[in-house]
Amino acid sequence: MFRGSIQKKVMNWKRYLCKINLLIDGIMLIMLASMTGLGFLIKYVLVPGFERNAAYGSDVELYFWGLDRHQWGSVHLYISLAFLFLIVLHIILHWKMIVCIFRKMIRRKMPRTAVAVSLGVMSVFFVIAPFLVSPDIEPLQTKNTHSRSAGHFWNDALTEVHDNQLLADEASQEEKPQEIRADHRREHSSFKLEIYGSMTINEVCSRYSVSVYKLTEALHIPASRSHERIGRLKRKYGFEMEELKNAIAEIRNQN
Repeated sequence: MFRGSIQKKVMNWKRYLCKINLLIDGIMLIMLASMTGLGFLIKYVLVPGFERNAAYGSDVELYFWGLDRHQWGSVHLYISLAFLFLIVLHIILHWKMIVCIFRKMIRRKMPRTAVAVSLGVMSVFFVIAPFLVSPDIEPLQTKNTHSRSAGHFWNDALTEVHDNQLLADEASQEEKPQEIRADHRREHSSFKLEIYGSMTINEVCSRYSVSVYKLTEALHIPASRSHERIGRLKRKYGFEMEELKNAIAEIRNQN
């Protein structure tokens, strides 16, 4: 009777374990599908800078459910980490079955050990490899002209037209007060700035050599938020990209 009770408990545990495995498999399928969908979203919908400028024009940022492509990339990372955890749990729960099948596939111990160690090393390597490498740094100015997007060519054309118009205005209206001519120069300098919503205030200030404190003060943004992306700050504090450019031009003219 005691043996029968133990067998019954074992059978109940196996049924419970099967339900857990089925639940884990279902969650893993959903997570794998969501990672694939997020990859498509980042690649083909929330397109990167040069593709975005060609499709929608410059100075725009793309969002889905209030998140940009970089934030969705973070969501993709979190889901992949959870998926990796479930994979490890799945292997633990099926360890006896895996070992049994593995021994039947590779009967000799030495090759079996080599394959197992290789799989483990490669798995760990692919996880930690991004922390062991450094990116290739290439200035934007050195890129080939043929690789530039239609948005950049359009900006160049507008800049040329704007320059010609500015020269014509200054030549025909020499009697204008100095303040008006200064406004034209500020407008001209702000027109050339290339700033995108995916950049941060710190990156913009570093690129155009302006004070982070002065720029955040001009836009009524806390200086502690200077590390956040401009697209998010625009929505939170209600300023436009043109205001940001004019503020940078004003600060640069003061220096």
